[in-house]
Amino acid sequence: MTKPSQQVDFDGAFKALTGHSPLSWQRRLYRHWFAVEKFPAVCDLPTGLGKTMVMAIWLIAWANNLRIPTRLIYVVDRRTVVDQATDLAEMLVRNWKNTNFGGEPPAISTLRGQLADNREWSRDPSRPAIIIGTVDLIGSALLFSGYRSSYKRRPLEAGLLGQDSLLVLDEAHLSKPFEKLACAIGDDGPFQKSRDKRLQGSPMRVIRMSATTSSDPTVNVFRLEGDFERRTEDFVDDTVFNRYEATKVLTITTLGQKEKLTDRIAREAVALAEDNSLRGKRIVVFVRKPDDAKSIAIAIRGQVVEVIDEAGQKSKRIKSTPYANSVAVLTGTMRGLERDELVDLEKPLGEGDHERRVMQRFLKPDNDPSLGSCFLISTSAGEVGFDLNADHLVGDEAPLDSWIQRLGRVNRRGNGKATVVLVRRKEPADKSEFDKACSATSNLLTNGMDVSPKALKVFKNSLQREQIERASSPKLATVDLTDVLLDAWSMTSITDRMPGRPDVGPWLRGIAEWEPPRTEIAWRAELDLDGFADLGDYDIEEWFDTHRILTHESLGANTGDVASWLKARWDGFSEMQQEEIGKRPVIIDRAGMEILPLGEVVNRLSRKTADADAFLRGAEIIVPASFGGIRRGVGLLDFTEPKLNRGDEAKPPEEAPSILNDQTDAIDVADVGGGRYREKLVKLEGGEPETTPLIPGAVNPTGLARYALELESDDEKTVRLVSYVPRRERPETGQKPQTLKQHVSTVRKVVDDIVSRLAIPSAIVQASQFAADWHDHGKARERWQRLLVLQGDFARPDEPMGKSGGEMKRDSRGYRHEFASLREFTDAFNGGNLLDTSGDPVNQDVFDLAAHLIAVHHGRGRPHFPKGGFDPDCEARSNEIHTEAIRRFARLQRRYGWWRLAWLENLLRCADALASANVNSTESDETERGE
Repeated sequence: MTKPSQQVDFDGAFKALTGHSPLSWQRRLYRHWFAVEKFPAVCDLPTGLGKTMVMAIWLIAWANNLRIPTRLIYVVDRRTVVDQATDLAEMLVRNWKNTNFGGEPPAISTLRGQLADNREWSRDPSRPAIIIGTVDLIGSALLFSGYRSSYKRRPLEAGLLGQDSLLVLDEAHLSKPFEKLACAIGDDGPFQKSRDKRLQGSPMRVIRMSATTSSDPTVNVFRLEGDFERRTEDFVDDTVFNRYEATKVLTITTLGQKEKLTDRIAREAVALAEDNSLRGKRIVVFVRKPDDAKSIAIAIRGQVVEVIDEAGQKSKRIKSTPYANSVAVLTGTMRGLERDELVDLEKPLGEGDHERRVMQRFLKPDNDPSLGSCFLISTSAGEVGFDLNADHLVGDEAPLDSWIQRLGRVNRRGNGKATVVLVRRKEPADKSEFDKACSATSNLLTNGMDVSPKALKVFKNSLQREQIERASSPKLATVDLTDVLLDAWSMTSITDRMPGRPDVGPWLRGIAEWEPPRTEIAWRAELDLDGFADLGDYDIEEWFDTHRILTHESLGANTGDVASWLKARWDGFSEMQQEEIGKRPVIIDRAGMEILPLGEVVNRLSRKTADADAFLRGAEIIVPASFGGIRRGVGLLDFTEPKLNRGDEAKPPEEAPSILNDQTDAIDVADVGGGRYREKLVKLEGGEPETTPLIPGAVNPTGLARYALELESDDEKTVRLVSYVPRRERPETGQKPQTLKQHVSTVRKVVDDIVSRLAIPSAIVQASQFAADWHDHGKARERWQRLLVLQGDFARPDEPMGKSGGEMKRDSRGYRHEFASLREFTDAFNGGNLLDTSGDPVNQDVFDLAAHLIAVHHGRGRPHFPKGGFDPDCEARSNEIHTEAIRRFARLQRRYGWWRLAWLENLLRCADALASANVNSTESDETERGE
């Protein structure tokens, strides 16, 4: 991408991108830090002052300076529903045309909707990109263990995130373990300082957004400056002034002896709604537990309430209230699908969309009192990164840092006067460290105190360090990053579990006895197909690389809750159903992939041991769709939903209610509005795949790409699993075969184009060019050419083909063309036939890097090729070539470092994929089997 030839005026560019002029602090951050290629270690800014605008500041600086990192990574601690970062990123792209930047706008990958890791950010290392993700998604990717990523993509993602990037960690004080990890990996961390600066490239830079500033005088901290009362410097802006002084008054009330917390909180919220002076207001309720949120919502809606009489006897009864359709619930145990639908401002509201209608009021800056009072019941999922506009707040006890986040969601714009109610518990007899922090916070706060940002700053400054530490969330035990661990994680072509390669969770989240482990769970229909469980690990890896587990398909919950749900759900099936469904696979990804029958998973969980669920802790699991257990529109794990009809009990599980299509063998894997992620799956018996018509009624058939796997079959029929997935939008729509010479020439041109936009040493440029010229020599083998299934009536020319334009058949021996290319390149080097631009033989360093780029350009070779690899033209030397590739990987990783080497690999990998897409308009190289 070409940058502007002239310097960009900051104020003008900022207004063109955002629609308004910059605030004083935003202008100062750009001029004093970004414009001079420096970054503060910490930005200490109150919530609600537009700190996500650091993205716009970065983008303008990137347009003005070649050495500003190309990718901005914005990390939030929790999986939020809708955050300012996502909205801002989308706005920047929409308004790109209003600037004189030229070229393509930044690529964007966020947590939601059609931008949910669309992979545009990873196609070209020279294109600016904004990646918005959670601690788990970004942290696992940085450690070569990307959740929801295949072994082939993991080094690609680690390299692009760990090099030439700026990581902004929002609310860093809530993510201390990840903060420690990011700083260790960043440009000032020990893993960069110990290496030769000439070889380490451009390590990741880190900015921590934090309300808790460092006491280390050597740390550069960016804060608001000026005199508030005199309105100087940053306080000259009305926006900053009003929000800094936004009035919020705290009321503290204590539970009665036999009162239930959820009932009391519900009553306090309703009391605010029924106060004549507060009628028509938006009231947010924050609680720590999802079950509490659910109970409070029920109480306010008037479905079921628990009543305690004067004698202390409990009873339940139905109570009608005027708020039955005025409550929305937001928890972390919802699927992304339900979360995204909840906050969709563009989708028309239906008659029953009460929760969406309520949520939209909280997302808008201004309130319409004529609509009546409404309630949002939320856990910590709504505390961070959520532009929530509530008029009043009720909450349970929480640590000080959590309460500061909560207060930032009420009266954010300084309009009016907010009432904040804290409901205290009676002192519990046996308190955990977390409970102690909650009590310490309640003891520090006083009834009637002002909790505006201005007052909170004065309040915090008046406290002793010991008081703040006692009231803050308990410190998590963190673990150190070591060379040995990074070596183990970086060996991504080993997909099985292996000794010395632990799950990365503790390095991202720390270790806390008071915080239970979590498990991510998703439901997929292909696991119900006969033969899917018999596929090899690498086939399953490739399948899920093409058909990724997306955020709208999965949810996270405490591991204990997941285990209990699995067992209870299993018990709801008849014995006949259990026998059938128990054979179906469950995929468990936890420091390596494991595939177990569902029945074995339940058996393990049923063992009477303390660690029976250990294999699920910190894991991502995929269960068969027919197992059910998720109800659309609710999203919470449930022990009984969707319920099986009593009349269906005798039917096999696949005939029970599920997402299976009864009319054909096709399965809707996902259907989430707009068709962006609509995927069709069909099982074919007999016949060649190229003669099989597209699925009748498929959306936009010409825009669907095929992806096939062979399944095991008991008879002689060919059974293939063929999916139709949306093809990426390209200027050209035809699928064309491509000769080997044409493809290699195109890849070389793309490599030259990419390196011309990056500041890369000449030796690395030379290595990447050699790799482009030699990477596909192994496709010239007769063995590989026989595997091509050419598209349409294309007549095979005399010269070898590089792209079929269609599918690849399987090689029974697992031949890999990049392995044969590596052997030819090695022979050319040993024979003195590789010459540099001066006509001299290339040196060993250039050869080593080029050979490695060839070996790994399809994700293998880190450190080995599955099945060892072989060259049919020289099988006697295959073991020698394979062994040397492993040694070379180890040498280069020591030379360049983990993230720099992974980034260098992308010079060829990305060019190869871009060249394939530009000519064929198909999915990238990575989705065409064998190519």
